Amino acid sequence: MRMRKSLGQHMLVDRRVISRIVRYAELSEDDVVLEVGCGTGNLTSAMLRECKVVGIEKDPAMVELLSKKFSKFVEEGKFRLIQGDALKVAFPPFTKFVSNIPYKISSPLTFKLLKSDFRLAVVMYQREFAERLCRDDNRLGVISKTYCRAELLEVVKSNSFNPPPKVDSAIVRIVPEPEVEVRDRELFEKFVTFAFSMKRKKMGNIVREFKKRYGIDVALEENLAEKRPEELGAEKFAEILVEE
Repeated sequence: MRMRKSLGQHMLVDRRVISRIVRYAELSEDDVVLEVGCGTGNLTSAMLRECKVVGIEKDPAMVELLSKKFSKFVEEGKFRLIQGDALKVAFPPFTKFVSNIPYKISSPLTFKLLKSDFRLAVVMYQREFAERLCRDDNRLGVISKTYCRAELLEVVKSNSFNPPPKVDSAIVRIVPEPEVEVRDRELFEKFVTFAFSMKRKKMGNIVREFKKRYGIDVALEENLAEKRPEELGAEKFAEILVEE
């Protein structure tokens, strides 16, 4: 499985963990699940007992394996397989996203997902990424809170995978309901990204640098000027008034 390892994919082989993922996803026969990185189909197989699945798989060898393994479900219209890069191919219509994703594409794939139309996602991430996504003391966590609510459900040890990754993983439930509302998403994301790129500086200095760079005035409450970006949280970032 050297080829899969090079793509950053570790096969989930622990059936108890697979069973819990399916339970977390609350699947029904009306659901169409999108799965990115099907691998050898362990999770796919469990989900096909409950609903339809559309898989996106980059590795041609895995596509061939999956096509044979699930040929009956393909014929019945329960399983559809798309060969390609999940960051480049258009997502087909789906109701839920359930995947053990290749960890190296976690950030771009998550934001592609968040900009899609879906009801619920249950995703296996590297633990460190999962924790950042669920907190709001970092760029990823602050921006994601304007798209969704993310909850870390459980930590998964490396021996649940083949080959075992060097780090623990974690299962996250994502509900596409914003925790924080913003008026101008583009400007909000620009400012948050800028602030965390200078995270050692205090907000007063960051606001001045932002105006110098982009010519945009940011109205900052006096009590926030001495704080650093990780001390604000998503709500405070959203409350900052931005005026051209």
